[in-house]
Amino acid sequence: MPTRLKRRVKQARAEQRGLLVGFLPAGYPTPAAFTAAAHAAFSAGLDVLEVSMPGPAPALDGPLIQAAASQISRGITTVAEALKLAAESRNSPDDTIVALAYASTFDTMTVEDFIDALHLADIDALLLPQHPVSEQLRIGLLAKSVGIEPFIFLHLEEDLSKLAATDIEEPVIYLQSSDLQTGGEFNSAKALERLDELAAAFGEKPYAVCVGFGVRGFSEAQTLMSAGADGVIIGTRLVAAVAIDIDSVVAIVDEVAPALVRRLAVDA
Repeated sequence: MPTRLKRRVKQARAEQRGLLVGFLPAGYPTPAAFTAAAHAAFSAGLDVLEVSMPGPAPALDGPLIQAAASQISRGITTVAEALKLAAESRNSPDDTIVALAYASTFDTMTVEDFIDALHLADIDALLLPQHPVSEQLRIGLLAKSVGIEPFIFLHLEEDLSKLAATDIEEPVIYLQSSDLQTGGEFNSAKALERLDELAAAFGEKPYAVCVGFGVRGFSEAQTLMSAGADGVIIGTRLVAAVAIDIDSVVAIVDEVAPALVRRLAVDA
């Protein structure tokens, strides 16, 4: 049976649009505000929400996300707490949740235990941005065996051949737009180059790709959709918005959603 994430990809393609993926640290800025913001975002049209587990955010993430991760880690201290909040953030049964785990998550639990926890919490997918692609693929096969979709983080050109050769059917890929921290300046030329490299590596093999890092709004989303992306990921701007109010979160979804319609991308 297809996972929720794969069903979302299929649904979006049928509707001739891209996926809108958001990111929030579990429980940020407070557990109640996190849940309310997630509900509002899903109601407004968010397709997928990445939720990071407690622990320090790496240098890969910019200062805003690092500060947010530090703040919530003082209140949300266990993976079980974070996963419960993540699961409760759904508005409807089809709302899709991706659990993002930094390397520090595995200081206190094994990969197998983490996958079991995801399964028990009814989480749909996992994202391991600090793991090498070869490890992500190995762990992804374990996750697939219990119905959890791997969301493969790709940032090195040298990993393209490994990813294209995977036994994971039609992998869902998180493509880093360029070599920068989250929240950095979007480099459209580099992002399009990376999309072209990915397409060349896969050839006729099917895959789905969402692009993150530096993606803030309508303009970046429209550029990526025109280049063949299957979706966009907005992290830093969403984290900033949830610290303000729910209306600011909904405004981002309302702004970006029209750029994801493929008819608009083609006509532009």
